Amino acid sequence: MTEATIMPRPLKNVRILLWFQAISNILAGFLVIMLALNALDHGDEDGALPLVIGIISLIIAVVLAVCAVMISGHAPWVRTTIMTLEGITLVAGVIGLVSGGAVTLLIGIGIAIGILFSLSNPAVKEWFIP
Repeated sequence: MTEATIMPRPLKNVRILLWFQAISNILAGFLVIMLALNALDHGDEDGALPLVIGIISLIIAVVLAVCAVMISGHAPWVRTTIMTLEGITLVAGVIGLVSGGAVTLLIGIGIAIGILFSLSNPAVKEWFIP
């Protein structure tokens, strides 16, 4: 195999983390949707926002899964999409943490930072050059 066809190790790690995030978003999204639907069934009008958040979580999960599958295809849009989503995750996690959110937000922040650093690796950058 040539150097261009062997996926860099940091990129393999990114793919594993993307699958973890996709599965986590699917589970969290369905949980939030179920809780929101239950609240709406019982006349709680405040269930609409969590319902939208749950749906957005499922959409993000699909995008992450598509990126994890397409990461081996050298498409530059994959790196850009992942970096954008991870940047949003990082900012949202920091805002949540500063505004009194759970310390467990540090896990998401750590994963986002790890992915961003891995995608900044020169070998990974070269992987996505057409």
